[in-house]
Amino acid sequence: MGLALANLVLAAYMTGVGWVVQLVHYPLFAAVGVGQWPAYEAAHRRRITVVVGPPMLAAPVVATALLARRPDALAGVNLALAAGLLLATATVFGSLHAGLEQSWSAAAHGRLLRLNALRTAAWTAQAAVAVALVATA
Repeated sequence: MGLALANLVLAAYMTGVGWVVQLVHYPLFAAVGVGQWPAYEAAHRRRITVVVGPPMLAAPVVATALLARRPDALAGVNLALAAGLLLATATVFGSLHAGLEQSWSAAAHGRLLRLNALRTAAWTAQAAVAVALVATA
């Protein structure tokens, strides 16, 4: 039960962060002036890493341990979501933010919002799977 509960805490935390970022934080990017944008985006990247880095790194580790203890489809889906979200964040979102740090782009901002909606849906799905893992532990 301990690993399933830890997994749920991590998934629920990241789901909450994902929804706040999707509905509040990322939309407000458009309100930052072009002249202030590079410094703002650089500060965003530094600060958000402290908030999301540790739980995102911990999630696949906990999910792997959970799958080792409970080798079933539900635990496998949970690990796939946790690992996929970390990979997508490090590659796709890291690249988008790196480009935005150089200069503001309304097109890149729109892509960030669209792709983050998918990422938020995936975090929400992982939280649902995590609830099921706790319920069946």
